[in-house]
Amino acid sequence: MTGLTSKHQPRLWARVFVLTGVALLSGCIVGDISEVQTFIQQTKAKPGGRIEPVPEIKTYPSHIYDVDNLRSPFQPEVKGDVDNNTGGSGKAPISGRIKEALEAFPLDGLKLGGHVEKDGESWAVITAPDGLVYRVQVGNYMGQNHGRIHTITEDRIELTELVPGPNGGWVEREASLALEE
Repeated sequence: MTGLTSKHQPRLWARVFVLTGVALLSGCIVGDISEVQTFIQQTKAKPGGRIEPVPEIKTYPSHIYDVDNLRSPFQPEVKGDVDNNTGGSGKAPISGRIKEALEAFPLDGLKLGGHVEKDGESWAVITAPDGLVYRVQVGNYMGQNHGRIHTITEDRIELTELVPGPNGGWVEREASLALEE
């Protein structure tokens, strides 16, 4: 191949590939296909199988959702005193109030660590999910629902949360945080 120029080499390689392909395909042609024909005749001679009937489709009763008299299924159900005219208890979160550190965490993520009393004042020790320990007293806020502490005892903290009401107002909800043993 040393005498061929680079111009003729692609043609030569194309011919080599075509001839190789023809040689390979010619090996696939079998002269005696009687075994295949026998297998096909035996398969056709067998009786056909029984086809199972289509299963019966069960119908379920439909439900019409009447939106006029029911709450939206996409809003959580809020229990509490609701005034239908105002949409809630009439109270609303204080606007412009600087949030306290424990309001960044959900109430179920906070842990009551203990109770301290000094000079007639009750304090509670809270461990937050960030690993820090906080001290709170009556009047402090905690949780993500504007929860304000109103009672601290040796084994629990009770607070009142303000949550959005079903009619757009605010509803007060009691919550508590108990000492874990």
